[in-house]
Amino acid sequence: MFTNLEIDIDALPKTEDVKLRPISKSYLKILFINIFIQYGILFGILTLGRIFIKEERILNVFWYAISLLLILFIFQSIISVLSFKKRGYALRTHDIIYGKGLLNYKKTTVPFIRIQHLETKQSFIAKKFNLASLHVYTAGESGGDLAINGLTLAEATRINELLTTKIN
Repeated sequence: MFTNLEIDIDALPKTEDVKLRPISKSYLKILFINIFIQYGILFGILTLGRIFIKEERILNVFWYAISLLLILFIFQSIISVLSFKKRGYALRTHDIIYGKGLLNYKKTTVPFIRIQHLETKQSFIAKKFNLASLHVYTAGESGGDLAINGLTLAEATRINELLTTKIN
């Protein structure tokens, strides 16, 4: 006979109670390098525009644009530092959890049974800091995939091997 019992939600384990392991502090350097590159290009474009465009009204707007870009640079740098402290992951018996964000905090839990395959990736800059990203691909739509950036290469490899063993 078919039964469909009600689940006591209060008895379920809470992901809020899980202590997340922080990612490597070296990843903050990568975040800042990316911010410097991004804003360096924008400052360069503005400077080239000022050099090559001789219209008076464009020259008057230049300092406002530089000021706005500087404010955005400072704001993004502060947000990156504050949100970095909220990044973390945890491995439990049946799933992996990753949390990130400051204004829009997002915690993703992926059950091991849903994992299709895993990848450990290193960008050019990440190689210089001996860091890697662990990408967890799940069954179903791509919105369920998970990427944990800022792990040491050894840690990413170790987690990859552990999860590969669990899913096989």
